Amino acid sequence: MTVETAETVGVIVQTLAVLVAASGVIVALSMGVADRRAADARADLDRREARRLADHHFRLDMLVRLARNVNDPGHTDDKVSSQLAAERAALLHVIGPDGLPITWETYVGPTVDESRSIANNADVDKLKRCQNEVAVKITDEIANWRSGPSVS
Repeated sequence: MTVETAETVGVIVQTLAVLVAASGVIVALSMGVADRRAADARADLDRREARRLADHHFRLDMLVRLARNVNDPGHTDDKVSSQLAAERAALLHVIGPDGLPITWETYVGPTVDESRSIANNADVDKLKRCQNEVAVKITDEIANWRSGPSVS
């Protein structure tokens, strides 16, 4: 083999080595991108599941609190009795009228739209308007939270 042939073979080998290394880099980058996308997808699913479970635990906690409140036989002190009724109404507004329609009708009375109307009616007693305004705000906040953008 001549010197020129040896140099040519050396250049060809070096060129092939560079091409193989460059191909390896491209494959590694492609795999890294694919792996990152898969990890993002898994993380997104995990966040959605965590949000679903948090909502479930929150609703169960509210239902347990409401069950204790509804099953309480009452209190002889009017102030305590009034506080229990206020908590019951707030819990029902968190759960919503669709969740417990009979309990809603029994303890809350007006629908959310009726409460909204009462809150905006200047002819109604101010305390009653405030109570309905707070009840509507609770219901609206829960609805906004549930319909808001998913966690990503």
